[in-house]
Amino acid sequence: MGSLRVLGGVVLLLAALCRSSETVFSVNDDLFAFPQYNIEFTDLYIPEAEAISLLESKATNGPEAPQPLRSDVSSSINPDSHDGLVGEDAGQLGSYERLLLHGYPHLCFIPEAKPAGANGTTPEPSAEDRENELSRAVDRASQLLQGMASNQCLYYSTGWWTYSFCYNSQVTQFHALPPGTNGRVWPPQEDPTTPSYILGKFETPKPSDAKTQPTSDNALSTEVKSKAETNYLVQRLTGGTPCDLTGNDRKIEVQFHCNPQLTDRIGWIKETATCAYMMIIYTPRLCNDVAFQPPKESRAHSITCREIVPENEIGDWQARRDAEKVIQQRIDQGQSQQIVLGGIEVGAMKLVGREGKRLERGRIVLTQDEKAETVIMQKNGQISGMSKAQLKKLDLSQEDIDAFQKELQKLAAGKDWKIERLDDVNGHIQLRGVVSNDDDEEEDENGAHQDAGDKGAPDEGNDATGSQEEYAEGI
Repeated sequence: MGSLRVLGGVVLLLAALCRSSETVFSVNDDLFAFPQYNIEFTDLYIPEAEAISLLESKATNGPEAPQPLRSDVSSSINPDSHDGLVGEDAGQLGSYERLLLHGYPHLCFIPEAKPAGANGTTPEPSAEDRENELSRAVDRASQLLQGMASNQCLYYSTGWWTYSFCYNSQVTQFHALPPGTNGRVWPPQEDPTTPSYILGKFETPKPSDAKTQPTSDNALSTEVKSKAETNYLVQRLTGGTPCDLTGNDRKIEVQFHCNPQLTDRIGWIKETATCAYMMIIYTPRLCNDVAFQPPKESRAHSITCREIVPENEIGDWQARRDAEKVIQQRIDQGQSQQIVLGGIEVGAMKLVGREGKRLERGRIVLTQDEKAETVIMQKNGQISGMSKAQLKKLDLSQEDIDAFQKELQKLAAGKDWKIERLDDVNGHIQLRGVVSNDDDEEEDENGAHQDAGDKGAPDEGNDATGSQEEYAEGI
């Protein structure tokens, strides 16, 4: 059991060293902005006697310094106390200070931030070590990218040209046929009537010739470069189609960048010089090697603070904290509650108010986009309507009209009525029944004469106004 504890301590030490080395200096950094700190006020407390003891010591010196007795006191009272000061639990070097927040005293732990390599124990790597590390990164990256050889080629289209990247094969520039040609949408098909160009080839020497023949001019050049604190792999491909302007073969530089959020894809490609190109490929494969991972952005040291509470006021402190939580919950619930009128949540913009959502126009009012024709109507006890031939032209059947008329007569209860065929703004055919009012018989009669004179065609004047003001929608 003792050996396991020692081994665990060694593993933690190595992990801490790895984390400390992840931050890399950049020329863009503000030297006076470091070290950075982040103050966190936790929902925990510390007994006053324990806080006084820590303040009198003024500083901690690793595991030999007095540590907070939260496991003896605070944990039994506040079960969430183990989520508090990580720096203290880990035995991190630092000091304690007293701080007032809204009139309440707090004990804050300030971690000691030493610059990396301040003790001088880490030697500067030699040139040979750097070369070995770069060689290892190149070999590791080449192994990680071999998985792209079993996948399909990558494609990138811009303007007239389409580019294909086939790992361990070549990079090609061609004009693609329109999508859907010959029933195929993907991958892009090369237009046989337009010349294509090879921008660079992967040369894989045969095993039998690798030892006897010298390296050719088209051999693959691979190296690791760094930009903005991030390493990426560069492969230079040559042996492309001869250039008409320079007389040399086309060549391309392919850069592989780690991007854990994407699948293999071509970011962009451009011509940096005459018949010389550069292509950027984003791939999550390189992210499996820490050498190509982007540096972590967070460099702040956490200053954690807990409220100092006398032993005889711990119960009151807990009650006050519980009351604050209840009040906050009520505030959050009040903010989340919305006013609902007629089944619609006011201000939620679920139906209208956002892009792509618009309020539909009411169907009782005729608009310029709608066409209504009177199919049959009753005026002063006289019933007049279209013939079966006319109904057939309007895609209506006599049976549907008769059934609709029977229901409308029951609803009208002796009043005048009419049935209209309506083409709504969506192109759908609808039947609408309209029952007249008792107050405006004269205006209603004028509207009926206009309908009869136009043979059921919609009138943009009085009839539209009558449908809006003089009639109520029955069905």
